Amino acid sequence: MRPVVWIWIVLSGLLTLGALAGYAVVQQALRTAADHPQVEMARAAAARLSAGASPQSVVPSSPIDIGSSSATYLIVLDPSGTPLASSALLNGSAVTPPSGVFAYVRDRGEDMISWQPAPGVRSAIVVDSFSGGYVVAGRSLQWTEQAESELGFWAIGAWVVAMVLAGGLFLFVPRLLESRKA
Repeated sequence: MRPVVWIWIVLSGLLTLGALAGYAVVQQALRTAADHPQVEMARAAAARLSAGASPQSVVPSSPIDIGSSSATYLIVLDPSGTPLASSALLNGSAVTPPSGVFAYVRDRGEDMISWQPAPGVRSAIVVDSFSGGYVVAGRSLQWTEQAESELGFWAIGAWVVAMVLAGGLFLFVPRLLESRKA
């Protein structure tokens, strides 16, 4: 095999790794950003509750349908995971994360996870504990998932363009060098 082919193979591999790494870095930044403002909301609510505030006073008064809204919501639960106050509804009913989430928070502290209470309904939630139970702050992941999807198309498009340019470069440059020798 000619040396120029090996160089093209190595360059193609590097371009592929670069595209994958770029996608991964930006995707992780998007997903991390999806946890805000829930982190701040959960911590503030937990602090207020620990200071003696009532669960109803920290939860927004207007209910949020988490299946159709991108607004943030709060759920306050007792130590057994029973809701005390909530602004989160799904199809008109109260929802709570699985009990395993609370066990994790009890053992290890705050948790930030993606929660899917129903098909097609995903939220980025932050779960914190306070002296009388748990606080869940959440928000839809719809925008984040749409941005990740668009990022994927851009990453693939950039990779294709880079591969075409690299291929063209390695087809054109050797011919140009050979024509100069003649």
